[in-house]
Amino acid sequence: MPLELIDRVLDVNVRAPFVLSCEVARRLIAAERPGRIVNIASMAAYDYSGGGAALYSVSKAAVVRMTEALAVEWARFGINVNAIAPGAFASEMMDGMLARVGDFSASLPRKRIGDPAQLDSTLLFLAAPASDAVTGTVVKVDDGQGRR
Repeated sequence: MPLELIDRVLDVNVRAPFVLSCEVARRLIAAERPGRIVNIASMAAYDYSGGGAALYSVSKAAVVRMTEALAVEWARFGINVNAIAPGAFASEMMDGMLARVGDFSASLPRKRIGDPAQLDSTLLFLAAPASDAVTGTVVKVDDGQGRR
C-alpha cells in the first residue's frame, strides 16, 4: 500500500473529524454554549475479517476512541461527543466495494444493504435534547449484519 494512500485514508477518516471536532468545540467553548458533535465511525471498527480493508478498520477504530476521549475532555463544557457506526449502507464507497466483491446482500441476515435514511433517527436523537446525558457513546446501526 503506498504511503500516499495511507496518508489520504488517515487524513479523511481520522485527522479531518478530529480537526473539525476541535474547531466546533473551540467555538462552543468561546461562546459558552453547550453543543453536540456526532462522528461517523463504522462497524468495521469492531469486526474485521480480512479483505484488504485493514487500514479502513483501524481508522474507524480511531474515530471510536477519539469520540470516547473527546467526550471526557469536553463534558465539563456541556459538549456531548458521540458517534454512529453504520454497517453496510448504500453509498459511493459501498458501490465501489460491490463492484470489487459482488453483491453480498444475500449473505446478510435481512438480505439487504441499509438505506442511509435509516441513520436519520439515530443522528436526530444524538443531536436532540433527549440525548442530553448521552456522551462518549457509539451507536451501532447495522441492521443485524455484524457478529456480536
